[in-house]
Amino acid sequence: MNSSIFKNKTVDGKERVRMNRRLFTFLICLLLSSFFWLTMSLSKEYTITLAFPVKYTNLPKDKILSSNISKSVELDIKSKGFNLLLNKLKQQKDTLLIDIKDCKPSGFKNHYYLNTNFKIEKITKQFSNDIKVLKINPDTIFIDFTKKVTKRVPVRSKILIDFDTQYQLKDSIECMPTFINISGSLEDIEKINFVETVPVSLTKVNKFTKFTLSILQTSNLKMLEINPSSVEIKIKVSKFTEGNLELPIEITNLPKGYNLKTFPDKIQVKYNIAYADFEKIHSNQFRAVVDYKKIESGSNKLKINLIKSPQGISNIKLSDEKVEFIIRK
Repeated sequence: MNSSIFKNKTVDGKERVRMNRRLFTFLICLLLSSFFWLTMSLSKEYTITLAFPVKYTNLPKDKILSSNISKSVELDIKSKGFNLLLNKLKQQKDTLLIDIKDCKPSGFKNHYYLNTNFKIEKITKQFSNDIKVLKINPDTIFIDFTKKVTKRVPVRSKILIDFDTQYQLKDSIECMPTFINISGSLEDIEKINFVETVPVSLTKVNKFTKFTLSILQTSNLKMLEINPSSVEIKIKVSKFTEGNLELPIEITNLPKGYNLKTFPDKIQVKYNIAYADFEKIHSNQFRAVVDYKKIESGSNKLKINLIKSPQGISNIKLSDEKVEFIIRK
């Protein structure tokens, strides 16, 4: 009895192996036949229509194109399936160059037209030898020229910096050049008073950093020429420490015959300074004053103003904002 059951299980196992082999063989044959069918299909010639973005070349130096000119064209192209499939995948990336130096006047001022099918040979050369351009749509491109205007505008850098511990800017961020030229129609140029760089974030900055940033291509800049299209950024960084000095409080605008005494008569000033410049800072480079003219009726306190401080320090803090005073004649 047990021997019979074991034999039946063995037979069932062998049958499953044979079925799996047949299924595997069938799938391999199906894949091979599909591959050969696809290869034969792609080796045949086809004609398809593809759309490509356009860039116009050889414009007059003192003119620009109006914004309503065609931004793309459709091409009827003929080639083998392999080549057409490759160009289908690339069409959103590739830009066709159309030379408009041969455009003809239409009879209206600054208005011209270009017969695109006269450009078939030049456009075909922008593809591989296996591609043939049969037709360009539209067959005529209408061109409106506008006088080019140039304007000089400042550059604003968009940089977010996270400094390493104890590090700070030693000087303001340097952007070169600080101004760039934008060129376009008067209508477009008048709307723009500055340009910005692409935003960038820096982390753990602890040394001098230099890099190039492109001008941010906002919607109102798309139809304009930008020169230069990028700027160089320099960020000077130094390790900082805290300094602390005692300053005498001076009195300004005190009338003759009067004596004003503050309590206290000295204050502490704290500041951050680069390690390399720590020994260069002295108390005579500061002036802390109270102004007699700022005395308010009923008050016995005056605000302390720091009217002089050396360059290169930051985060300045006084130990007191106000001091008490008495006046004697």
